Amino acid sequence: MTQAIVIKNVSKNNILNTINLEINNQEIISIMGFSGSGKTTLLNLMSGLDKPSSGLIEINGVNLTTLKEPKLTKFRAENISYIFQDYKLIDYLTIKENILITQRINKQKIDNNKLDYLIKSLNLEQVKNLKINYLSGGQKQRVAIARALIGNNNFIFADEPTGALDLITRDQILKELINNVKHFQKTLIIVTHDPYVAQYSNRIIFIDNQQIESIHQQMELTEIENKMKALFKNV
Repeated sequence: MTQAIVIKNVSKNNILNTINLEINNQEIISIMGFSGSGKTTLLNLMSGLDKPSSGLIEINGVNLTTLKEPKLTKFRAENISYIFQDYKLIDYLTIKENILITQRINKQKIDNNKLDYLIKSLNLEQVKNLKINYLSGGQKQRVAIARALIGNNNFIFADEPTGALDLITRDQILKELINNVKHFQKTLIIVTHDPYVAQYSNRIIFIDNQQIESIHQQMELTEIENKMKALFKNV
């Protein structure tokens, strides 16, 4: 695998301190840590939603830390998708309209075969013509996932994508997300506090005391739980 994201000596005010990290193409990465550890800030820096106080962040060789508007917005539109915990959907639009909204705004070509595949693989066929305000939380998150996957963006950043869901829905949606990410050969970076979510990752990055505490290859559920308990003792 080739390196897709390179982070060198990145700091952000009093939130993160000297982060060094490399992420490969098609990796699934989880970032874990307790509230206030800086994990969401790291996600926002990597995705270009925020800029570091110092250091370098590159995606596919493009330095996001020096890229200025409107080139930064254009780069993000062409390369990056984001899945939010609170969905960020438009209630008066249908499922299809919400999935395609970013592509329409950016005047990107729409692949109807891919749209049909996502709607089917994310179990949205029965409700595909409904407006968002008629959907359950799980269905809304499926729409948000489809919107992130529909384009040619190679990088998906997800901030607690299953945090607001019940356990059964969480399990279903997580498997659907992982299967689609692998099918479309995307790179996925997830911020989560849930060991169940993190166990599906190729690597897990633990953040503590504003720094990367450790990086682990794929871990079993109990191993992740024990690691989080050990970190909790230091809080």
